[in-house]
Amino acid sequence: MHLNLSAMKPLITLTCLVMSYCAVHAATTLTNTYIINTSVPDNSGIGISNTQQVSTEITSISEVSIQVTMSGGWSGDIYAYITHGSGFAVLLNRPGRSLIEPAGSGTIDLSVILADSAATDIHTGIPASGSLSGIYQPDARAIDPDNSLDTTPRTAFLSSFNGLDPNGNWTLYVADVATGDTMTVANWSLTISGVPEPATGLLASLGASLYCVRRKRN
Repeated sequence: MHLNLSAMKPLITLTCLVMSYCAVHAATTLTNTYIINTSVPDNSGIGISNTQQVSTEITSISEVSIQVTMSGGWSGDIYAYITHGSGFAVLLNRPGRSLIEPAGSGTIDLSVILADSAATDIHTGIPASGSLSGIYQPDARAIDPDNSLDTTPRTAFLSSFNGLDPNGNWTLYVADVATGDTMTVANWSLTISGVPEPATGLLASLGASLYCVRRKRN
């Protein structure tokens, strides 16, 4: 059987362009770490806010995770969330707090990654004391910290950022809402996975090739 390579050339070119488009348009990941070393005021709803500006080629978020490192204090006093655009996720809401343990967890050091895909809810997975590291689901309890319990419904996940443009300001808020201890936020990291904007020239070439192939077939 004889292959007409001349006739196949437009299709070969088109295939190469499609493969190039897919490579350029594949998901990518950005991680930024921010050092703040700031103490959280004890028993104060004012708390601390840290706003960072993100600039990336990613234009649509597919996944977000947050790493946070804190020392001292009492984890069961802490309420923390992150915002960007219309997105809002509760990272910690008095973890460990329940009807049996109304003061929450006495863990004094945290170095954790919070991701929706993790296996364990940090609110129920945090130990009663000591230190904690590893990967956990965010608390996600969007409720007044005075009423946050292990049984509280969870609605404010990091998936609230999915589909948003990551560029612009991201704000981490942390408050200590009970008296007795002071915690320091050492640093936090923002990891964003998503799809970058395709190159305009590549899309133009792809469109032109599709037009030429259609004309040849007609």
